[in-house]
Amino acid sequence: MATHSRQLYLLLTLIFLLSHCISQVRPKRIKDMIYIPLEAQNACFRLLNATNQIGCSSAQAGNTGAVHYMQTDDDMDFVLKTGTTNPYIPILDAKDFTTDKVLKLAKSDRVNGIVVISVNLTTSDLPNGFSADKSCPNEGYGNHQGCDKKWNAAGHGMLFEDLDIPIFSLTAQGDVDKILTRCWEPFNKPINGKARTFPVCAVQLLSPMFAAKDAETCIRRSNLINDLSVTIYCDPLGDKNVVTTLKAIPSNETRPPKSVIVVATRVDSFSMFQNEFPSADTTVTGIVTLLATAKALWKLQDFIASQKSSKDVMFAFFQGEAFDYIGSSRMLYEMKKNRFPAATGGNVKLQTIDMKHIAQFVELSQVGLRDQDSLWLHVDPKAHNQTVDMLAKLKKYGAASNTTFNESPVADSLPPASLQTFLKEAGDGSLPSFVVTDHKEAFTNKFYNSRLDVASSIGADYPKDMNDTNEQYNANTTQSERITGLATALAQYLFWAATGNESTPEELQADIEDVNHMLFCFLHSPHCELFNYTISPDNADALNKNKQPFPFYVTVTSSTNQVTSLIQRVLGYFTGKVVNGSADNCKVTDSDERYSYMWMQGPMKTPGGSREAVCYKNTVKLSVAESPAFADDMEDYDWNSRKYSTWTESRWDTFTIRVFMIPSKQFQVLTLTVGIGLLLISLVAVYFINSSADVLFQNAPPDQTR
Repeated sequence: MATHSRQLYLLLTLIFLLSHCISQVRPKRIKDMIYIPLEAQNACFRLLNATNQIGCSSAQAGNTGAVHYMQTDDDMDFVLKTGTTNPYIPILDAKDFTTDKVLKLAKSDRVNGIVVISVNLTTSDLPNGFSADKSCPNEGYGNHQGCDKKWNAAGHGMLFEDLDIPIFSLTAQGDVDKILTRCWEPFNKPINGKARTFPVCAVQLLSPMFAAKDAETCIRRSNLINDLSVTIYCDPLGDKNVVTTLKAIPSNETRPPKSVIVVATRVDSFSMFQNEFPSADTTVTGIVTLLATAKALWKLQDFIASQKSSKDVMFAFFQGEAFDYIGSSRMLYEMKKNRFPAATGGNVKLQTIDMKHIAQFVELSQVGLRDQDSLWLHVDPKAHNQTVDMLAKLKKYGAASNTTFNESPVADSLPPASLQTFLKEAGDGSLPSFVVTDHKEAFTNKFYNSRLDVASSIGADYPKDMNDTNEQYNANTTQSERITGLATALAQYLFWAATGNESTPEELQADIEDVNHMLFCFLHSPHCELFNYTISPDNADALNKNKQPFPFYVTVTSSTNQVTSLIQRVLGYFTGKVVNGSADNCKVTDSDERYSYMWMQGPMKTPGGSREAVCYKNTVKLSVAESPAFADDMEDYDWNSRKYSTWTESRWDTFTIRVFMIPSKQFQVLTLTVGIGLLLISLVAVYFINSSADVLFQNAPPDQTR
């Protein structure tokens, strides 16, 4: 028995030493030997409104399928009908990522997901255009309930389909090489027209969504308490509107009726994929124009404010407009509650503004791609008679700044615009107003609300031999020249509308350098002097870590969107004044809350050196841009009324895509059989060892000599 015990001891010692040696080698993890991970984080996700869900989702454990690179019509037939290694996850080039093909693939039970190649994407890849939006954006939520014109001709509403499969976009060349060069070509690509058999290369797409069905159901489930905890399944879309007024009228003074001119634009857009929201013409041209206009007009702020009968001018940047006018409808809701831009009472604040105070409303929409080399003025038919003088004056100032304006046909309805929210409230056409666009009828922007709405599509890119970022930052482009002319004309028009003074002061000119800088910062790189100057020192590291332009998707209400914050800072810089202060006292220190104080990094003391922080005082405010349907004081909202936007975004954990090999069914069965056999053998061995344990592991006899 002692011999057996010594043998068992030696065996256990050998196993321990072997395990220790193996642990020192640090072998590659089994998972890393099986899977090749991709960097892609750009996936289609799920949104929900009052009636349904749209977008994409994988199963909780992910969706798996054999890779098939679709290049011809025969490939479509192979994936949907004849291929024997299904289910498939087809790989599509950008030109083939069309609504018809995606819907056909998504409806097939032989397809488990889609991957689209988006590397070096250019507008020439899709000569007919592409828009993820509907042909009539925001239909049913404006002043006109129906859609009497297909404004967005390139829109086929792909985003608004409930695809129910995962779809990923590859934007890194390394990811494309992994999935095509290391997966498709060696293992799956047919040889001499003959399809490959198992083993084949596959891809797993993981993008499970938490929310399902519709927004009402999701919000109700999120409000339930289970096991003393709350699980949030979705969040309302929303952010903040950015507003500023030329006058700082205190809340203890009266604001006369028809004394405020509103000039506005929208901030947000969307596309099919997370992180891919460039928005060059959709929103950036309007944002840059309005910021340049504000800086030009504020040169005469003191003069305008000193005129007793002059009107106030409010600049507004609306968030969430792409999703049924979230920002503008919330502003109007707050106006009716008498708490815009802030509730009165207590400390001195800006005097409130509501519909009765608005004298006219001017909106900038897409202005980068001019139809017939002209900008177009759209007027609601009911308000046309009240806008005749307004349009004539704008045309006059446009001619002086080399900017052509023409009027769209009076009988036409307005294009999608925030103005529709206010006209709907006015009802009787009593609001003099117009929208400035680059299109007479259908959008000239063939990539409205899509990932292809990039700088090159609006002439805001640079020559190939211009590689220096400082040179690009200061370079004049065709687009910057056009925007400067428009901003100058608009500033001169607003000066006339506010004061009634037709003589144009010489200094009322937009600065093309500012326009150059803003186009570079918003469309090419956030690592620019303008953003670095205006950003708070506390947020400088976050700005410098971002490699790409910030996305223009509205996101959810839990934090302020980066683009919103940057617009707020730039607007505060353009319209504010430097005041003495430090980081500790650059804030409201008395009972006057009319002003905002922004602590900015400021200019560099020496090139490439440290910065000299400065404090700017201005009237820039952030106001809530969440749909009134989700307002805290909204009780028993009728989800089917379509009065307000009800869009929510599903929550998710992570997006993952990885490549691996799939053996044949026969091999999988063989592996399972061998595994079961080894299990049975192990059970038998354990049974016999256990039944002989008293012999194998008998204790040594006591020492008889003691």
